[in-house]
Amino acid sequence: MFRAKDAATARDMYHVACDMLRERCPKAADVAEEAEPDALAYLAFPPSHWKRLRTNNVQERANREIKRRSRVVQVFPSERSLERLVGAVMCELDEQWSESRYFAYGKIQELYDEKRKKGPAGPPPTSPKRPGR
Repeated sequence: MFRAKDAATARDMYHVACDMLRERCPKAADVAEEAEPDALAYLAFPPSHWKRLRTNNVQERANREIKRRSRVVQVFPSERSLERLVGAVMCELDEQWSESRYFAYGKIQELYDEKRKKGPAGPPPTSPKRPGR
């Protein structure tokens, strides 16, 4: 569903996935349906932004770096020493990210151009609840 080419297809696929989940785990399907606006929030942006918005690569990269550095230490003498190491890694990553751009200028400009075409911004559209849910 996250690789769909348009928003309507992504929403339809999300509903199909929830229905498939309902057969095996109804409570999980209910949670997934309640989370639909959050899970599909990236659809409110231009399609060229979708891949970077829907993934958590940045978080995974940060976690890998913390893991790599903490593996060297193996046993921390205190909780504060672990906090200092993680804080140092996060500060270093912040410096790296402040020097680079996650989105190129042209991609950011697409967002502003699209807003100008639509007019005043309102809340992103949500799909109506389906009967029986």
